[in-house]
Amino acid sequence: MNKKVRFFCVLLLLNFVSQGFCNSKKTVKQIFDEAVEFQQEENWYSAAQNYLEVVNINPAFSDAWFNLAKCSYKLEEFDLALNYLQNAEKYEKNNSNIQNLKGMILLALGKKKEASDVFNEILKKFPNDVDAHFGIAEIELYNGKFTGAELEYAEALKRQPTNRKALLSLALVSAETGNTELSDKYLRQALQYYSGESEVHYIAAVIYLMRNDYKNAELQIRIAIEVKSDFEKAYELLSQILYMQEKYNDVIDISDYLISRNRNNSNAWYTKGIAQNKLGLIEESIDTWATGLSLNPQDEIMRFAMELELRDFLPLEDFRRAKLASFHIENAKQYESRYDNSGAVYEYQRTLLLDPLNANARFAYANMLELNGMYELYLEQLKFIQENTPEKITKTVSDKIEAYESLLNNTLAKKWKVDSFYLDKTRWNIAIFYTDETKSFAHSDANRIAALAASDVFSGVAITSVKTQVTPISSYSEAFRNARNNKYDYFVILGLSESDEDVTLKTKMYSGRTGTEIASENFYSTGNNKFSTVLRRFRNSVLEKLTVKGKILNRNGKQILVDLGKSENIVKDAEFKIIKKGSIKTADSGVGLIYKDSDVVGSLKITNAGEEISEAELTKHGFYDRVNINDEVILVSLPDTVAKNDANGNVIDTVPQANEEGEPVVQNDVEETEGERLVSEIKNAVEQPSIIQLLRNIY
Repeated sequence: MNKKVRFFCVLLLLNFVSQGFCNSKKTVKQIFDEAVEFQQEENWYSAAQNYLEVVNINPAFSDAWFNLAKCSYKLEEFDLALNYLQNAEKYEKNNSNIQNLKGMILLALGKKKEASDVFNEILKKFPNDVDAHFGIAEIELYNGKFTGAELEYAEALKRQPTNRKALLSLALVSAETGNTELSDKYLRQALQYYSGESEVHYIAAVIYLMRNDYKNAELQIRIAIEVKSDFEKAYELLSQILYMQEKYNDVIDISDYLISRNRNNSNAWYTKGIAQNKLGLIEESIDTWATGLSLNPQDEIMRFAMELELRDFLPLEDFRRAKLASFHIENAKQYESRYDNSGAVYEYQRTLLLDPLNANARFAYANMLELNGMYELYLEQLKFIQENTPEKITKTVSDKIEAYESLLNNTLAKKWKVDSFYLDKTRWNIAIFYTDETKSFAHSDANRIAALAASDVFSGVAITSVKTQVTPISSYSEAFRNARNNKYDYFVILGLSESDEDVTLKTKMYSGRTGTEIASENFYSTGNNKFSTVLRRFRNSVLEKLTVKGKILNRNGKQILVDLGKSENIVKDAEFKIIKKGSIKTADSGVGLIYKDSDVVGSLKITNAGEEISEAELTKHGFYDRVNINDEVILVSLPDTVAKNDANGNVIDTVPQANEEGEPVVQNDVEETEGERLVSEIKNAVEQPSIIQLLRNIY
């Protein structure tokens, strides 16, 4: 039993003990009827408390067990709900209501096959069972089959033409697929039959928000609040709608109200902070977010928003930098304990972006560079500490600096008299755009934060320059025009959808020169660190499509010096083509590069790979020697041992990874660690469309 379930059980037990005397003179039926009233008011905790008292008195009361399971399901305690439902099954095994709830719980636990079996078995016996059609519809949504889901909801509606759940579900699914006319039809019917019910007006507001119709969204959500004054989710949605209308002071007022009711409401802290930020109250927004993160450290979107602002605003010596950096240091240590070096490096890089003077983090990062054989970079990190925080330098560290300075006295950089750390290695210019389409109902402006974060994760990638347009685009054509006019190689349009449990980053990547679509990908994750995980997967996916290319820095006869090295996964015997300067273009469609055969002036093979630069042997192309300094080189192939990942797994995941055809030459996905795989297996996590949580809560 996990901590969350234990906490829930303890809470119910305390309520049971504290109020047990109050119910001691009531009959079982009176306690049960009172529980039903609580349930109708969506007071799940009080209802569950009464149902527990009922089954304690009469363990064979199947309706109480069933309703107790429903309360747990509404509170998203799915394992506990299944346990309660098994008790109900003992006494009413063939009850279709019990079986339908069982199917929905199994589905919520990610057990699609088992859930499907349950619903199909019900439909064999009872073809007109509406709830079974709802269950099959949700399975269709999990499988990405929105049309199939619409058909199932329509089947339910045929059998019950005024069924509230069927009408609202069809309105939501149609809105999700962009069928505004059909969505309006079902929404009008729902409002006609169930006007004055808070949930109906709440869903109506969600649908209008999805269309960016803020006026009608605000009207509907205010009705929902008027009907049910303590509707916390409705207040959160209202603040998001007001934020989209730039009514930032109103957003702050509503956030303060939500915080006064529930100080642990991290969404309210996030929304208040982002509204303050829009008003230019930077210091206040940072303080607000800091409080929110102290209550919910795992709110990564709030953390990213704060860190992006804090890095530019606060002085380097401000104590809040070190306080926030400690979170990433702890994350890095956890990754190290699971032998996930790429995760640890990522977290140390985040730490140093946030708190550059953090000597402990820099020492840890330097040690990882040393383990990976990047001795020049290791020495640079130690020298940085020596220059900026000399009090942290011990005699042992001083001796190391001296030893490495001596050891590295005969590097390629010394031989060719090149200061390799000041080379401009930018090869790829990429733009990231976002729309104002709302797919996240937890974090206001989530698409903008996701776009800024998606470009920020490339900050440690020297070969790419990734920029985000700070305002949303109105259309693909606007993004293409911007990318082409600014000579971006590629551009990405992205959006974020999320629920309480998971997040999906939806991206489309295009050629900046021709506007053709290169890839359409969704990056999904659940559990802790889900937002940073999808960002890292996105980064790796982009890098896999970028050809490794560089330029000639110098030559001495057939000996060529290129500005590529181990930091780009280049090793001895890697092969390149040499292309006349300025003659390479991105492919008209797909990934890779194109050039004229007449512009190929030679080829080379790496003979000595340094960290940032490498020596290579030249092979001329044709009779005449046409190879010059600043000519470009593009990767043709790496030795097989590297292409299959080196023996120690020491390839670097922050560099381009493709050959001239755009085919990945290094298999280096950001994979789940063993611990994360175990969590995934326990949860049996499956990707959820953003509206699943909304649909699940419609009754």
